[in-house]
Amino acid sequence: MKYNYTCPYCKAYLLIENRLILTACKEGEDINEHGLLLLMNPEIGNYETLHHKEVKVVAGEKYHFHCPVCQHKLQSDLNENLVMVNYTDEKGKHFELHFSRVAGQKSTYKIMGRSVETFGIDAPHYLDFMNLMGMA
Repeated sequence: MKYNYTCPYCKAYLLIENRLILTACKEGEDINEHGLLLLMNPEIGNYETLHHKEVKVVAGEKYHFHCPVCQHKLQSDLNENLVMVNYTDEKGKHFELHFSRVAGQKSTYKIMGRSVETFGIDAPHYLDFMNLMGMA
């Protein structure tokens, strides 16, 4: 097994053909009326995202991310501006993967217990808020 992503609620696999697949909607909008499908690069620290050409994603806007299977909101319990999915690495180790729900913000945290790896130029922004300064 290489690596994998799963929903923390229903355990559905979210990785298909080297794309992490999630649904999202702008903050304040209903996922059932204004939802969008996102195909994200699964490489941690790579922020390339594909979506339908008619969808306008504006830097700085906040989005709620959902599991495409159970539709549960993937809100991180560490900070309201982060999303959380489960991540299993190539060695079979399990992590929580938290990343920003703010469009254009590059911040990702790979967490196992008290061990934290940070990725992205904006990662230091949330370390104070998550009480992770001593962990990273």
